[in-house]
Amino acid sequence: MLGWISTISLLAAGAPAAPPDAVGRLLATQCAKCHGAGSAHLSDFDISSRDSLLKGGKHGPAIVPGDASGSRLYQWIVEGKMPPGEKLDAATTTAVGDWINAGAPWDGGKTTSNRQRWWAFEPPLKRTPPAIAGAANPIDAFLLAKLREKRLDFNPPADPRTLIRRLYFDLTGLPPKSEDYGQTYQQAVERLLQSRHYGERWARHWLDVVRFGETDGGEHNYERMNAWPYRDWVIESLNQDKPYDQFIREQIAGDVLNPEDPKTVAATGFLVAGPWDSVSAVLNKDETLRLQARMDELDDMVTTVGHSFLALTVNCARCHDHKFDPIPSRDYYRMTAFFSAVGFGEREVATGQQRKLRAEYLKPLRKEMDEARKRLADIEDPVRARLLITRYQEFDRQRAGEPRRIAVNPIWNRNQFSETRARCFRFVISSHGGKKAHLDFLELSPAGHRIENWTAEETATPDKPQTIEIRFQQPGAVSEIRFSSDLRRGSKDGAVSVYRLDASDDGQVWRTLCSSLDHVGNVEVELPTVSGEEIEAALTPEARTERSRMLAEIERLQRNMDEAPAVVTLYAAKPRELEKAYLLERGNVKRPVEEVSPGVLSALGGEPLPADSKDAGPRRLALANWIASSKNPLTARVVVNRVWYYHFGNGIVNTPSDFGVNGDRPSHPELLDWLAVAFIENGWSLKWLHRQIVSTLAYQQSAAIEEKAFAIDAGNRLVWRMPLKRMDAEMLRDSILDVSGNLNPEASGPSFLLQKKGSRGSYIYAALNNDGPEVWRRAVYRLVVRGGERIMMDSFDCPDPSVATPQRAISNTPVQALALMNNEFVIRQAGLFARRLEREAPRGRTEQIRLAYHLLYGRKPEAKEIERDAGFIAAQSLAAYARVLLNSNEFIYVP
Repeated sequence: MLGWISTISLLAAGAPAAPPDAVGRLLATQCAKCHGAGSAHLSDFDISSRDSLLKGGKHGPAIVPGDASGSRLYQWIVEGKMPPGEKLDAATTTAVGDWINAGAPWDGGKTTSNRQRWWAFEPPLKRTPPAIAGAANPIDAFLLAKLREKRLDFNPPADPRTLIRRLYFDLTGLPPKSEDYGQTYQQAVERLLQSRHYGERWARHWLDVVRFGETDGGEHNYERMNAWPYRDWVIESLNQDKPYDQFIREQIAGDVLNPEDPKTVAATGFLVAGPWDSVSAVLNKDETLRLQARMDELDDMVTTVGHSFLALTVNCARCHDHKFDPIPSRDYYRMTAFFSAVGFGEREVATGQQRKLRAEYLKPLRKEMDEARKRLADIEDPVRARLLITRYQEFDRQRAGEPRRIAVNPIWNRNQFSETRARCFRFVISSHGGKKAHLDFLELSPAGHRIENWTAEETATPDKPQTIEIRFQQPGAVSEIRFSSDLRRGSKDGAVSVYRLDASDDGQVWRTLCSSLDHVGNVEVELPTVSGEEIEAALTPEARTERSRMLAEIERLQRNMDEAPAVVTLYAAKPRELEKAYLLERGNVKRPVEEVSPGVLSALGGEPLPADSKDAGPRRLALANWIASSKNPLTARVVVNRVWYYHFGNGIVNTPSDFGVNGDRPSHPELLDWLAVAFIENGWSLKWLHRQIVSTLAYQQSAAIEEKAFAIDAGNRLVWRMPLKRMDAEMLRDSILDVSGNLNPEASGPSFLLQKKGSRGSYIYAALNNDGPEVWRRAVYRLVVRGGERIMMDSFDCPDPSVATPQRAISNTPVQALALMNNEFVIRQAGLFARRLEREAPRGRTEQIRLAYHLLYGRKPEAKEIERDAGFIAAQSLAAYARVLLNSNEFIYVP
């Protein structure tokens, strides 16, 4: 089996009776991590060839052919020194000794690293299904062959009601309606695969994998209000059964394939779906931090592509060659070169003609708008600045006990510090608004020195700051500074933002007394403001009339501008200037080793692009074509395994985003190959794959526990039963809304809010109590935030979108039971469910109980259930009864 190819290929000829690959398996799984090809070679010991074993490391030769007892490798295994922390079983230890005593035979003396022959890097073979009686579906044949090796079989088939429920929840994430139970199984399959709800359900799985979120995360955690088109593109692509190879190409290079189509460009939201440090990328002035932030962006793209499509941890090679997989650092940095012209942010998408028409339409309006806003500012700004000065001063006094002053602003600033006596002081400006820094005044107290109406000679930067030097004939005492950039209007043009005050006794050695770091950031504490009503009240009658006229004019112009020919704005791969890519020493952005060109992973083969290509677009398209090629050994295997995992709760490979040496080995490698090849032959169709899987006996078997099978295979890797699966967070919320009769059918478009960013300075999104029809849409359409307060879905293992989630955690906690009992959403929907029962079953409790069972469980209640439930309703209420049913295991678990 390819899955057990050893790190070194051993000769079976002349080998002892031990399994021929036992030693190779040991080296591959236990030794190569520290001593294999491409690893760190701890103790300078390399096990990737016979020569290197004979040479050994710091402790001398590892093997002496023909003499196991004299071989250090064998001695350390016997003594339990190696592998670290684990003593090998007797059979493996004996196999190693016998192999050495047999002369340590090697495959022709070649030094072949298995890590270039790892099972996942070999092309999938077109397998012939085993001949198994009663297995019409090839998938069943492969599964039954394994089961029968253990003298096991499939569970009996589930009953028709269970199968219909299983199909509906699995393919659409919603419960079946009353009339749905009357159709045949195959009719249900076809109907569900054609339903738009199929795309809504399965898109959520993909969005987990790519960690799709609609806020940046991090310090500012800004909203991405135009990220939702990517989510809609995924849903639409799945519903259209877009071939998976095209699904790949559009996500990596949609803007290259069709740069004027908003939907195709939106697909590249895949590349920027993860978190983004906007502060380091945009606001910081330090060159090293900027380079580091850019490298983090490229790493995010490489990681997303590697995990999602190839199930490889390519990013582990950022600082050194991958410790386990054959991915050298050079390959990693060549991968970053594909994305060197891609950034995070919003972009406009339109045809050239659309852009021209829009520009022509807006040009005169923008000119008028600028003039109107300038006239309004001339009226408002002096009044606003006059009112703000006293408010800022009062606010600063209120914060006297705080460690930092109010935010640096154009109108009024103050710093206080221990009194310092010195001859020389300097005010150093390294950043400001506008082209040149300006100060209306700078005052040093108690020395009483004041500078007025100062303007810098040139733009200040961290590397070339602008400085005001103050020299006293005798040492002056200073314990406070005050300054303003624009007392009259509060304009940001020329406003100082980053500064420090230094002191010196000789003008040579300086010490810093205070700086802009002594102030809070403008997003941390909200400064006092002035309302429009306050400004109006402070104006003269003539100015008030002119202000009203300007506001009306601005409103009119804005309406006209809103009618401009449309240009779509998307949060997607944002074009930027093409950058050079470098191999970095241990990932250090300040230590480039050499420039590298775009290139694919050498272990998988293929070179999609000439090394001297300078065009950014074809780079990504070439990468997309290489990944989407039928010759790529990983791509088809990875996606069929993902689909299998979501259907069965176990993957054929149980690490869906890691097919490398550290990942799981396939439970059914021949089946995985057959599925991958057949998937490609059937046009990369995901709906074909779903049909194949749900048509199997394996999928249609019951969830019952069979003691013999459980004793042999408790983890159900051999698929002898269908697992009982609890609804995930989105399915639970959607199903509660559906059975209560309140699920809003509105699809696509901007996301609805369940959390909203707090007041200025907060990066946490507060949970909203905004239940109503506008938020009763399917959960896939909610605004997915990073850094949000907990909502009900979080209790049911809804993942953090900052982290790729190929497998959701499944927990069983008291918090979940409490949420279903006490959450306001559940209580509200239980009440609405009770109203539905009264409305649709008006003839009494028995009819209402029957309707409730049919809506929630798809079955009739037994007589004893009717009697029990009626008694509960009489003692409590119909709303309380509805709430109990929504908490029942029969509702929240899918058999």
